[in-house]
Amino acid sequence: MAAQIFAAELSTLIQDSRRKTPDLRTAAEKSLSDLKALSNTSEVQLAAGLEPCKIHGFFAKTAVVSNTAAASLQQLLAVTFEKVADQDENFSPNVSLVAVPIQEGSVSVTSAAADAYYLLDDICLLASGKQPNALHGSTLNAAFGLELIESSLVIHIDTISKHVEQIYVLRNRLMPLIIQTLSERASFSLTVRSIRLLRLLTSRLLLAMSLELEVAIDLINHALDPKASPEWKRVLCLEFFRELHGDPKLLRTIYAQYDEQDGRKCLVSDQLAILVRLAAEKPAVIGLGQQISEAEVQYSLPAEQIAVESGGITGTISTSSFEMSFDKPGLSVQWSTIRTPCMDLIDKSEAPLLPVTYIYVLVLTCMNRFSEGLARFLLPFTIATDSTPKRKRAPALNKHRQQNVESKDDGEGTARKDSAQAVAELPQPGGNLPVNPLGLKEHEQYGQICTSASMVEHCWPALLATSSTFLNASLDSEYLHMLIRSIQKFTQVAGLLDLATPKDAFLTTLAKHAVPTPVGDPSRTPTLGNQENSEVDDEEDHNESETDASPARDPSFRNPREAKLHLTSMTTRNLLCLRALLNLGIALGPVLKGSWTIILETLHQADCILDRHGMKGPGAHPESTFDDHALTTEKDAVETAVSRLFQSMGDLPEQAYLEILDCFSVLAYSVSGLTSQHDHGVHATASGMRSPQAVSPGHRRFPSLHGLNVNKSLAAKDSTRVLDRMGQIAQYNIHRLCRIQSLGSGWSIFVDVFIDHLSSPVTIGDVRMCAARKLNDIFDRLVASASDADIDVQNEITTRCLDALATMISSVWQSNATKSSLNCSLEIHAMGLETLTSVLEQRAQILHSGWEVVFKIVTSAVSAGNISSQATSVPKSPRLVRLSFASLQLICSDFLTVVPDRHFLTLLDTLSVFCSQDQDFNISLTSMAFFRNLSDYLRWENKDLNHALTEANLVEVERDLYAPIDVKGHSLSHPNVWVSLLLHLAQLLMDDRVEVRHSALHTMCGIVDTYGDRLDTQAWMLCFQLVFIKLLSATERKFQQKTGAQGNEASTWDDTAILIVQRLSKIFMQALGIMSVHQTFSNLWTQFLARYAELLGHGSLGLCKTVFAALTEILAASEKRAVNQKLSLDSAWAVWQEHNPSYYDLRGATSNHDALTAYLQYIRQFHGLLDEGFDTDQAEAIMCNLRLCITRSTPVIYGSDLHEMTTVQKLVLEIMKLLPTSSSETMIKLAEEFAFLVTLAFQTREDQVAKGKTYVALSKAAMAVLEGFVKQHCHGPSTPRAHLLSLSLRALELPLSLKYKWHHGGKGIPAWKLATSTALSLLKPDLLDRFKENDSSTQSMWAAIVGIGDSIAAADTDDCESTSVISDDQAFDMESFSQLAAAIIPALGSSSIPDNIRRKYAESVFQHSIIHEPHPDDLARPDQRLLDGLRSQHVGRVQDLPPSLRSKMAYVLLDQLFDLVAVHDSSAERIKLAQAAAPYLILRAGLVLKAYVCDHPLRGRMPQPLSQKREMHYVLKKLVDLDSEPKAFPETQGVQSESKKHLFLLFGLVTNALKAARRDGEMSAALRKVVDAVGADFGV
Repeated sequence: MAAQIFAAELSTLIQDSRRKTPDLRTAAEKSLSDLKALSNTSEVQLAAGLEPCKIHGFFAKTAVVSNTAAASLQQLLAVTFEKVADQDENFSPNVSLVAVPIQEGSVSVTSAAADAYYLLDDICLLASGKQPNALHGSTLNAAFGLELIESSLVIHIDTISKHVEQIYVLRNRLMPLIIQTLSERASFSLTVRSIRLLRLLTSRLLLAMSLELEVAIDLINHALDPKASPEWKRVLCLEFFRELHGDPKLLRTIYAQYDEQDGRKCLVSDQLAILVRLAAEKPAVIGLGQQISEAEVQYSLPAEQIAVESGGITGTISTSSFEMSFDKPGLSVQWSTIRTPCMDLIDKSEAPLLPVTYIYVLVLTCMNRFSEGLARFLLPFTIATDSTPKRKRAPALNKHRQQNVESKDDGEGTARKDSAQAVAELPQPGGNLPVNPLGLKEHEQYGQICTSASMVEHCWPALLATSSTFLNASLDSEYLHMLIRSIQKFTQVAGLLDLATPKDAFLTTLAKHAVPTPVGDPSRTPTLGNQENSEVDDEEDHNESETDASPARDPSFRNPREAKLHLTSMTTRNLLCLRALLNLGIALGPVLKGSWTIILETLHQADCILDRHGMKGPGAHPESTFDDHALTTEKDAVETAVSRLFQSMGDLPEQAYLEILDCFSVLAYSVSGLTSQHDHGVHATASGMRSPQAVSPGHRRFPSLHGLNVNKSLAAKDSTRVLDRMGQIAQYNIHRLCRIQSLGSGWSIFVDVFIDHLSSPVTIGDVRMCAARKLNDIFDRLVASASDADIDVQNEITTRCLDALATMISSVWQSNATKSSLNCSLEIHAMGLETLTSVLEQRAQILHSGWEVVFKIVTSAVSAGNISSQATSVPKSPRLVRLSFASLQLICSDFLTVVPDRHFLTLLDTLSVFCSQDQDFNISLTSMAFFRNLSDYLRWENKDLNHALTEANLVEVERDLYAPIDVKGHSLSHPNVWVSLLLHLAQLLMDDRVEVRHSALHTMCGIVDTYGDRLDTQAWMLCFQLVFIKLLSATERKFQQKTGAQGNEASTWDDTAILIVQRLSKIFMQALGIMSVHQTFSNLWTQFLARYAELLGHGSLGLCKTVFAALTEILAASEKRAVNQKLSLDSAWAVWQEHNPSYYDLRGATSNHDALTAYLQYIRQFHGLLDEGFDTDQAEAIMCNLRLCITRSTPVIYGSDLHEMTTVQKLVLEIMKLLPTSSSETMIKLAEEFAFLVTLAFQTREDQVAKGKTYVALSKAAMAVLEGFVKQHCHGPSTPRAHLLSLSLRALELPLSLKYKWHHGGKGIPAWKLATSTALSLLKPDLLDRFKENDSSTQSMWAAIVGIGDSIAAADTDDCESTSVISDDQAFDMESFSQLAAAIIPALGSSSIPDNIRRKYAESVFQHSIIHEPHPDDLARPDQRLLDGLRSQHVGRVQDLPPSLRSKMAYVLLDQLFDLVAVHDSSAERIKLAQAAAPYLILRAGLVLKAYVCDHPLRGRMPQPLSQKREMHYVLKKLVDLDSEPKAFPETQGVQSESKKHLFLLFGLVTNALKAARRDGEMSAALRKVVDAVGADFGV
């Protein structure tokens, strides 16, 4: 047969080479002839005969010829092995055998086997470049030889595996060639063929060639080193490993053959460790750490997949379609894969151009196939096969799982399958516990199970490191799903094998990537917590060399609460990891034990991030487009997984349920930062239950991932989610909670956890609210569930719920609530009250005990959180009060008959508490109405009210109004209860709400009015002592507490106190006639005034007005009823003297005018009760208080005291007129007060004037009063006239001195003019003539008179508001000064008056007589004599000097100056005046002359200014006409003139002026007249 085939092939070769290659044709023809000559040869001989033709064919230049020759040799080899297989199949003992050599000696085989042996051996030798044994003189291309061997092995591997001689050839000929090729830098084609052969030999002849394959596979591991091999060779090696991992059974065999054997290389472990380094070799290439979700791809899901994901196949992690660009880092099926694997490129002589990320795809595929193989093998063993009943879903689930186990992985294509078909649904936790395959010791595949378990236990660190690297890389959707599926399956296998360390490690990895990594975080997989003692850390530290390349280790995450990082949003990657984690929780629920903490914490962290940040983060590339619909779909799938996870907890065994509950409680405390003080013994093994493993400290870790809890406000939902999940557990396990006595119910855990969280003031409000909602929901469910039970059982459950409810409410207020936690505490309280109402509606009729708790809960709503009926109510919110009042109404309306009698007083206290709440006015009024109704009810058996009051007095007269109302130690008769009711109403008058206080006052007064006609004198006195007097005392203490209160609180208390004073004052006036006959009435009046004085002591203006007005009416009423003698006037005077409202702060009031008015009216009414008027001491005190009333009074609202006095000012002047003037001291003090009022307007600050407080009208009115007072009292011989006049003039001098500087005069006569007129009225000559005394008072008076004159003469026109009034004012001043001068001259020259006062007057006249401003050098300095300035030398001035605006007044004063020096009667008074004025006259004239001497020469021919010229002519004329007082000037030697001495003193200046006036004829003439006058007088 072979000969025929070869003959046909040679004939074809001859035809093809007929024209192009004649040499080949010749060789082929010769070979064909030789073949025909061979009659009976073996296949080897036949091959040897054809060798020259084959060799020529291989070296032919045409491809067709070369391919034909190769095919011919391949067919020859195939025919040979087919014949061997045929002989083996039809083997007969009679067949002759041939001996062939092997390593151990020789072996006998059939002829066909021998031919195959020699042919295979020679081909291996030829491929190795060695000389063949049978095919002499032949050569063969190595690549072709390897390809020829591969083709034969692929087809006939089963035949070859049965022949030891063939295996011998492979071990000794082929394997050395393969090892040599792998160890050297061989060509691409040779390396491809070598690795293909190695793959085939490993898969089929592993046990037969164990040693050789160990070396070859180890070489492939070594070839993965980037420094050892080119990139294409590393790819070929990884493709080889990919095929190994694709065959799980083969991989287990390799692991058992090598890794589990001592002294052998750990091929599988080493290969996985190499994957770790490969994965992190080039971080930038795979986008490591860039936090790109899916390699910047557009993520979308087909409609079918959306239905699968959201509707229902649990545990499915599927793929999706995508579109992406090619210029991005990361792995993608578009730029990271090749069409044909390199191992299949046998027709390529050179390596193809490979994607730089292709090698990472191979690493990821190897890892995925490794996990897939373990899961496919082990998961079927975990399904329980006993007869225990299961949930209805179990059969379908097991069928689906079995189908998944039987399915075969078709290589890399598995990654692109829909996850609904590629991944088995995770097992349900219901029914039996999953079987641990390691427990199946009798199973026939137990060895394989142990090998798989060993692979998991020893290979997980490398797999974890590789997975962590890729989880932080940029992957497209397909590769991302592949990665997460592999992690999920590996974790599930580890969990079912009860390998806690790898299980927790992978759960932790998924947990870290289920929530986004903070921006700026260099690590993608931080450690979940501090695991110093965990097995995970120990194992990872042991394998540190294998995982160093992974970025999964970063100590910065050891304490994530200290990290200040910003979170990105949830991505599809996070959601996929989270869903995988949840699926693992469903699958491994019964066996997770302490590992639940990882899943539960990650779940609540992811929940918070989804709510807080959404699903799009700032890390997205600007060119990428995310499919929001796909993200939403993935989120829906996660929510479905969460729902199914918690539903499954209801079917868990009791111990697993308690473990989950314990994990939740620990997680809740850890997340919220609280410390649990409870020990529930959760891990105690129950009878008949599986004993759980002790949870290591490393597995109970609860720090928040990625620093989520750094910002407390952003972590509001962390604890909320945990508590909400606990509520879900309670919902699905309510049947357990109904078992009150069951140790496994978890009741104490729920109550303690929820109460601890809702009661902590530092816990975030949302957390507390969630805890309260869940706990109240449990209460409602428990009460409802007991509806069919016995009454005793219902009462027991109800009581238990009430006790827990009271504990919940009390715990909320145990700590001081902060401002931020107050509202939350109120909401929690409100929930408790709603629950109470619900419980009462359902179970109040059967409630035999617990009413104390009920009333405590009801009053807790309005007692500052303190569940005590004794506390003063401080309600927190209207809703809280309404909810609490609903329970109270329910009790009072429907269940009052079932309330025990011993709680009747507690009911009164409760009503008082609800009246006191200040959040709901209607509730307060409604509760107040209950008091009135209750009073009517108590009145039914009240036959002797006076006796009741007397009995109450014996019990309560000594108690304080604020003391707790407790008459339990006394008789519980209705009169005592009625008295307690009155005291409750009195306490309500201390409520913070004005409406409640007023309503209580009206209610109490109404009750008193109802029974008032039955009260006698003693009863009235007792009512005042028991209620009213103490009510005033309590009001005063309340004022003291409210001192400094802000807002309207103080003003409302003013209103209440005002109303109390008004009502009590009216009652007092009505009962005055009845009570005045009692022997202790004086004491009652004293106490009454003392209580009013205490109220006044708190400085309330409104209350002050009311009190003084009420007392004024009482004083008037006592005067009419002739009982005033029984009133203590000293006490009444003390009240007025010690409580001046001018001291009070406004406290929000706009004016104290009304209070001061009532205050002044009171003292006026009090004056009417005095027989002899005020005494001296009282007068002084009154003057002091009146001044305070004036100075501290506020402006009148919508008015001003500019033109008209206020009522207070009028009353002050009126009362001052009532004061006695019997003594000089009182008279002077009264004059001082009048003088003070005169000057008050001119001493007021501008800010007060701006507010309308000017005192102008008062000051003007006081001037007239002062004038009359002085005139009235200056005629008596013993009257201090000088003192009175001095005080008055000094007071009037102030407005005169502020003539134009004070601008608040308003309309009418200006104040300074009125002051001038008043002063001139007082300074009459006949009055001044009486002052001859040389005492200080007189001197002070004349100083004041000089001051008045100076103020009249002075006027600062620059401050005048209008220049139009200057002329009229000047005329008024001229007239006034003339009157003043006429009044004081010559009296001013009296010897009793000091000279300095006269000089002061002369100086004032001189200063104000100046018309033009003099040169500064002409005036004497302080250290010079008066006239020394006239001798100074200075340059003259040429500018015009403006004259004074009051020039007329200046000429009048100039005349006054000349008149003072002029000779009159030469009396002593005139001489004194002339001597005082003479120097100022010389200075005044000298200034004019010297100005002309200095200035006029500089003018040239310019004339002298007219005003100056006029002044100079006027002065020269006055000088010539003046006959001075002879004694006015000192005696001068040689001067005989008596009346012209002033000219001699000015003669030098006159002569100099005459020289300067040589061109000014008119002035020269005037000056010559002066010279002539000098000559004539001196006889010249």
